[in-house]
Amino acid sequence: ISNQCSPLPCHKDGYKDCIDGQAKYTCVCKPGWRGENCEEDINECEDLNGGCSQRCSNFPGSYRCLCEDGYFMHSNKRDCGGRKISDRIISCPSGCLLLRLDFIMQSSLFSICAMNNSFCMLQFLLDIDECAENVCAQLCVNSPGSYSCYCDGKKGFKLSKDMKNCE
Repeated sequence: ISNQCSPLPCHKDGYKDCIDGQAKYTCVCKPGWRGENCEEDINECEDLNGGCSQRCSNFPGSYRCLCEDGYFMHSNKRDCGGRKISDRIISCPSGCLLLRLDFIMQSSLFSICAMNNSFCMLQFLLDIDECAENVCAQLCVNSPGSYSCYCDGKKGFKLSKDMKNCE
């Protein structure tokens, strides 16, 4: 009886092993492949988006999770987190998915997160650069949520009681 696995009947990309039997063969498929000869790619993205929190891209024998612009991939390679707002990253608690940045009120940013089919609203401080509005007489240093004014002490100036002007 000849070897049923020669020539190889299994798909070269999809098979892991060919088992010779009596007048038959069995192709053992690699993960991501199926079919009698392991010729059919499994589209993992069709089943619950491949477990990806945002986008899923299918490849022959595999798939990859992708993040929308402005988001970053977590180390588990499935979940996307944060949204960059200037140099700050907006993210939700573990197990919570950022659905959208919802609205801005005064200097706070509110976003909508989803967890276990329920919603939670998170508040984040947006840093406004007060120094850009020339609030200080001489030197202004911006900080998250605040600012500080300084005066040139070498020239004899000191900060006045209003904490903005120099005298």
